[in-house]
Amino acid sequence: MLHTAVCVIAVVVTLKGGEPKKILPILPPFTRCGQCSCNGSTVDCSNQGWTTLHLSGLPESAASLSLRNNSISYLGPGVFASFISLRSLDLSSNVIVNISGDAFSSLKGLTELNLANNRITLMEGTSCAEKQFADLISLTNLDLSFNHLHNVSCSVAASFGTSLRWLALSHNGYFSNKNPRLLSSLNNLTFLDLSHNGMDTLNVEMFQDAILIQVLNLSHNQIPLNNESYPLDLFHQLGPSLVELRVEGNHNVSCHTENFSYPDQALQQLSHLRRLHMDGLPNAEFGPGFKGMTLLETLSLSGLEDSTCTINSLTNKTFQYFPHSLRSLNLTKCNISRIEMDVFRPLRHLHTLDLSFNLDLGFDTLGNAFYGLQGSDLQELHINNIIPPYAMCVMITPQNTRFFKETKLKVIRARGNRLEVFCKGALLNMPDSLKIVTLDKNNLGFGSYLKDLESLKNLQEIHNDGQAVAYEPPTEYPPDQLQHCSAGVVAEGAIPGLNCHRRWHTEDFPLTTWTPELTGESNLGPSSLQRLNKLVYTLPPKLLTYVSRWNKLYYKILEVQFNATNSLKILNLSKNILTTWIGPIYGLTKLSSLDLSSNFAYNVSKTFFEQLESLKVLIISDNKLRSVIEHDKDGELFAPLKKLQSLFLSRNDLNVVPENVFQGLVALQSLVLSHNEVFTFNVSISHMKNLSLLDLSFNYIHFLPKKITDHLDSVAEYRHVLLDLTYNPIACTCQHIDFLTWIDNSKVAFRFEEEMTCFMSDGGMHERTNVFAVIQSLQDTCTDKFGILVGAVSCAFCLLVAVLSALVYRYRWKLRYLYYASRLAYRRLQSCDDDNDDFEFDAFVSYSSEDNDFVHGELLEELETRAGLRLNVHNRDFIPGRPIPSNIVSAVQSSRRTLVVLSRELVQSEWCHYEMQMATMEAAHTGRDVLLFLLYEDVPSKQLPRDVLYNLQSSTYITFPGTRAEPSLVRDFWARLAQAVRQ
Repeated sequence: MLHTAVCVIAVVVTLKGGEPKKILPILPPFTRCGQCSCNGSTVDCSNQGWTTLHLSGLPESAASLSLRNNSISYLGPGVFASFISLRSLDLSSNVIVNISGDAFSSLKGLTELNLANNRITLMEGTSCAEKQFADLISLTNLDLSFNHLHNVSCSVAASFGTSLRWLALSHNGYFSNKNPRLLSSLNNLTFLDLSHNGMDTLNVEMFQDAILIQVLNLSHNQIPLNNESYPLDLFHQLGPSLVELRVEGNHNVSCHTENFSYPDQALQQLSHLRRLHMDGLPNAEFGPGFKGMTLLETLSLSGLEDSTCTINSLTNKTFQYFPHSLRSLNLTKCNISRIEMDVFRPLRHLHTLDLSFNLDLGFDTLGNAFYGLQGSDLQELHINNIIPPYAMCVMITPQNTRFFKETKLKVIRARGNRLEVFCKGALLNMPDSLKIVTLDKNNLGFGSYLKDLESLKNLQEIHNDGQAVAYEPPTEYPPDQLQHCSAGVVAEGAIPGLNCHRRWHTEDFPLTTWTPELTGESNLGPSSLQRLNKLVYTLPPKLLTYVSRWNKLYYKILEVQFNATNSLKILNLSKNILTTWIGPIYGLTKLSSLDLSSNFAYNVSKTFFEQLESLKVLIISDNKLRSVIEHDKDGELFAPLKKLQSLFLSRNDLNVVPENVFQGLVALQSLVLSHNEVFTFNVSISHMKNLSLLDLSFNYIHFLPKKITDHLDSVAEYRHVLLDLTYNPIACTCQHIDFLTWIDNSKVAFRFEEEMTCFMSDGGMHERTNVFAVIQSLQDTCTDKFGILVGAVSCAFCLLVAVLSALVYRYRWKLRYLYYASRLAYRRLQSCDDDNDDFEFDAFVSYSSEDNDFVHGELLEELETRAGLRLNVHNRDFIPGRPIPSNIVSAVQSSRRTLVVLSRELVQSEWCHYEMQMATMEAAHTGRDVLLFLLYEDVPSKQLPRDVLYNLQSSTYITFPGTRAEPSLVRDFWARLAQAVRQ
């Protein structure tokens, strides 16, 4: 369906008076073909509700056909007979039960067939079943997952063909193993998915002939992990090829675990295995057979995604037989509560360790486990949710981090641990290699541990988001031991974050130095204010990004001082409760992006941004800044932001936007004021020379003043400009006909919905209106209404207009030349280019697009490659975005000669005629010889326009001898032409 296609922004270009017109509607990329959608060789007939196929009217040259998500139950004989070019066929999510023996008989070039999620039941060795896929001799990918298959005979599997590489048979209920030699004919198979099938045994002959399989998925079946289920020679033939094996989800915790063990003897034959996914067994050991997997890089024992992991404890012998090649270890949700200190010692090259969702692990056990990781290659640590969800007084002590210093950690992810504080010295144990830390969904607050951040010399990113999504209500009370603080950890009366082990005395920590309940200066004495102003927030020297959202930060941002040595560039404090911004903020001299959106802010001082002069992106959307903006008549708020490029002010309940509020934003490129209540946008933007996006969508704007439209037009002369006025009631009245005409004619790109709302002269609102049809109607109506007045004024000036018109027509080419030449010269003066008498090109080639093969074939080869000349060719050297006449004048002025490739098609081309006229004006203006004619075709004189014939008679020309001429004549021609260009 069209509405399911992904929308793209298309540029519609029309020509009116020689000027390009650009509009940016949102259009679907597909076109209708019958009941389906077509895009080149792709046909989409999905979601049609078909019970039978309706393929008539579809292009028979289609390479890809999608029939997914219909209600088709039967594929009859020769149903795809006319689609011999088909390469991909998608029949997934139907109700197909039966397939005719020759349904695919014509699809000999088909490479991908998707029959997933149907009702195909049996593929026994009947003559019909054996024919179903026999003609698909090029088939490489076949998906039969999510069907009702219980058995596939060897003869049917053989009909898949030796070209098959990818086969999915997952989610087929109980897929029995009646045919141990099922894969005997699929010698080139590299991917096999048998997951979610209820399989309970593996036959030793099953993979005897599948010697090329690289990925084997046996997960989520009923195959117990033990030596009986995995015979010794099961993977004998797969050893050289298999790189990924998935057998997770086969262990049922309700069964007796004494019968489970890791089948290391069978697995040791997989000498090239790199990725292994298994269930985690309680108290089971990884036997010596794991030494045979010398290339193993990834081991996942995760209990997530319907898998099972009940390891409980890790001993020093757990990984003793694992190869040194292991780089990634996933132990998520394994109920681990005990880890011996030297357990990870054998894994010296481990790069990534994931211990997340082990709720009873805790930071004490984790800290001890790092003893064996000292000196290893570990770079990424994932410890999300290793604390029970309702634990209290969670902190990290120096004892927990004492073994971290001698590691190579670069990334730590520690989300959802209810962490409240780092005790003094805990951060000092972090390795110098640490670059990225994620502490989302914790309870960290202000504390003296923040001073230790300076010791993290190479830290670049800190992510400390709060809880963005609501929790589900608890179903039971937490254990009592989680609901009180241990006296041995936090002494009674202690303040978390100041000192984890000593009492708090009021004489040491006066209340005014840390209380957040500051309601105004009247509540603070002079000594308190002085103490606050002296507080310096210390950041790591290389920290570039700090993100803290959804943390319920309820502070006033008063005068703040950061250490001068910080390098912070991105600060995101959005979605908090920072309602008052007073400032200024000192020390963030390199800050380029600031996000304070969604903070309910309503009070902003005009000095708040004065120290943030390096800002390039400012996001303050979704606040309550109506009063702040309305009272900033002189633009004092944003005046310091001379380098700001993007300003986002959407969803701020703005109603009145003062004319000079953005006066200081000279570098602004994007201004977003969407989703407000602005009725009139009469803002000064003439200083925004680089403005490329003005988003005023979802407001109440009827029109834009002429000073706005004029400036947008001036910027659109040299760069792309997008104006978004969607969901505004555009004034469709005679009073604003000039604005509507501007919409129709401007070079500015507009983002329009297909139909918009028009505010009519009678006060009515016409929704779903085609604005461009209204423009045409108004032009006719308004002309009739003011016809008499316009006629009288026209008669008064008719004589003057006639005289001026005659003069302009008489000197039209000279006027055009002088206009574009003067504008080009003005731009050159503005860009302060040094004078240079040398020409940039030896010749500008004027030719018709019909002669493109000659120019780009022989001419460029002979003159550029062999003669070493520099040629200006319009479809290669013209500057995109510049008007065509301006490009032509620039090409003529920057080239020594203008070489005209004269042919019948060139004589008919208006642009080629324009190029000759500009060259003539250049010759007259500078006194130098410009025009040089190459007579590519013999054009009779009577077919030549008068000015072309005059130029041909008065300028140098040379005749092309033709491709059949003697080679010596052709070589002489090119040599003479090159010499003429150089003169």
